[in-house]
Amino acid sequence: MRAGLIPHQLYIAHEVGRRHAPRVLLADEVGLGKTIEAGMIIHQQVLAGQAERVLIVVPETLQHQWLVEMMRRFNLHFSIFDEERCVEAFADSPNPFDTQQLVLCSLEFLRKNRRRVEQVCDTHWDLLVVDEAHHLTWTPTAPSREYQIIESIAEHTPGVLLLTATPEQLGQQSHFARLRLLDPDRFYDYDAFVEEAEQYAPVAEAVEALLADAPLSDNAQRSIRALLQSDELDERVSAIDSDDDATKHTARQQLIDDLMDRHGTGRVLFRNTRAAISGFPSRHLHMHPMALPSSIKLPCGWRA
Repeated sequence: MRAGLIPHQLYIAHEVGRRHAPRVLLADEVGLGKTIEAGMIIHQQVLAGQAERVLIVVPETLQHQWLVEMMRRFNLHFSIFDEERCVEAFADSPNPFDTQQLVLCSLEFLRKNRRRVEQVCDTHWDLLVVDEAHHLTWTPTAPSREYQIIESIAEHTPGVLLLTATPEQLGQQSHFARLRLLDPDRFYDYDAFVEEAEQYAPVAEAVEALLADAPLSDNAQRSIRALLQSDELDERVSAIDSDDDATKHTARQQLIDDLMDRHGTGRVLFRNTRAAISGFPSRHLHMHPMALPSSIKLPCGWRA
């Protein structure tokens, strides 16, 4: 790829790209390279033969940005599909989406045309990528049209990547909705999710203790034993105090992996923050006054 080798991006690409049919939420803060991470994962999946047909769904304003990034950085030649392209492709196939392997289209385009949604769902995809996924609003009784479209495609697609810089900006229910798209069996009920989320604190404390490579307190050991049920648990806890550094490191990592897999969002969510990642320039706000458009009328007494 034609991109800088940045550690946190390489880590995510390594963790996700090597999986069979990955279904994850990439939620790095703005500017940390979610598009690059997604491109690295797509690239690895394609080169490994795990994904031949890829569909990217983005807001209409981001279509050409994605097209250029995929081509320039990864040599992946996506085709933008709009209504005009679908009409032209009809000469080659009753389903226009069968005519290309790598397809890029806007969510607005799909929302406006039920027939195109049906055709997308009738086509086999190996990997679905959705940018700006926080716009997919959902409630248990009234999911948005956009959410229903992505849900119907995701149900028939083995791999799904959702991208958002603000996973919980619209509240916990919105966050649950995206996790539900990735793993509806694991995240099946919102109330159960909220109840489980209240138990995340002991998991986080236990993982922080293991990551710190410090002796585990009795409290931390009790938390780990309460959270995990394993025949090898006693052996791993004992190995943490081993004089052999390799044995100690392996035991700690195994316990961390077990806790991540069985509690919380596990390996479904990846999020990096600017506070935790060094080397990125700080962001500064530069405000510029703009004239108020004549079409906007201010209430009496207000000044522009």
